[in-house]
Amino acid sequence: MKGPVFNKKGFTLVEALFASAVMAIGLLAVVTAIYLQTTILSKDREQTIATLTAQGEIEYLRGQPFDSIVSESFDENEAPGLAYLHYGSGIGKGDIVVGSAGFTSDSNIKKVSVIVTWNSVDGKELQKTMTTLMTKGGINRQ
Repeated sequence: MKGPVFNKKGFTLVEALFASAVMAIGLLAVVTAIYLQTTILSKDREQTIATLTAQGEIEYLRGQPFDSIVSESFDENEAPGLAYLHYGSGIGKGDIVVGSAGFTSDSNIKKVSVIVTWNSVDGKELQKTMTTLMTKGGINRQ
């Protein structure tokens, strides 16, 4: 009597396990890459929104009378972009810091910094600061 006949065209159990392990490692790499890309895109989105919010506040201040530009805080009612920075413990916030230009004693020049603060998607508190100079009569006006 002959022993069992094996089909030599199939896979052995070891080959099947090895192929499964290789596929699992590849799938893990793809999932990790997608996760990292999503995190990077979220952080870039946050930075873009914070930058646009700060730029918007600066442009708003440029349209105000020079003497009314003072240090103050603002929220999503004054800067709607802050409502989109809402990870973790709430909506972003903003501050306007007005001081002297530092390089001149001319009181017709103000140094204005707009600081946007928010909690990032990874739970860290981040800030975006933009600083500019504002003059009473505008630039190059006589």
